[in-house]
Amino acid sequence: MRLTCLFLLLFSVSAPQLLRAQSFTPAKDAAALQKKIIEASTKISTIQCDFLQEKNMSMLSDKAISKGKFYFKKDSRVRLEYLTPVKNLIVMNSGKMLMKDDKKTQQMDMHRSKVFQQLNNIIVGSINGSLFNGKDFTFSLSESSNQVRVELKPLSKMLKNFLSTIVLVIDKKDFTAAKIEMNEASGDNTILTFSSKQINAAVDDALFTVK
Repeated sequence: MRLTCLFLLLFSVSAPQLLRAQSFTPAKDAAALQKKIIEASTKISTIQCDFLQEKNMSMLSDKAISKGKFYFKKDSRVRLEYLTPVKNLIVMNSGKMLMKDDKKTQQMDMHRSKVFQQLNNIIVGSINGSLFNGKDFTFSLSESSNQVRVELKPLSKMLKNFLSTIVLVIDKKDFTAAKIEMNEASGDNTILTFSSKQINAAVDDALFTVK
């Protein structure tokens, strides 16, 4: 099972635009920042946005670029569509997961696999703030004038096998994530940025059907 590929497909949150480089220093009041992030997350019922994924691999000289659309609906319904260069679809809903490409469709019960449960916890936790309260990561906070940087280090052996750190960059104006960087144990990494963010707009339940 290629866990790294599953993380690339599953781990996404909303963001407003591609980022310029930021200079971060240790947070002056980490507890207050954490509280603001969690409070903002409780107000999110739905998210929909476009995303750009950049994959840097030691075996490739060029970046692998993918684009698509992301949807979230409270409490834990997720739809992730890769549109270019190839089409892939993942839907997560009520402990069930659908994975579809141009060749086949697969359905899985996430409750039967610790791996899929972990994936579900990460994607939902990145939106609702529960990653801060879990036992799977340690985290540190730093900040610039308009953004917060959260660096998460996995504690579980399963995650350590292929992830060294996950970095979230969060905009202070609304305390939603603006960038995700996943650094793998192998040295490869993946960067996700997002655009056309809509929070709490109407999202059709049909988008999350698993069948």
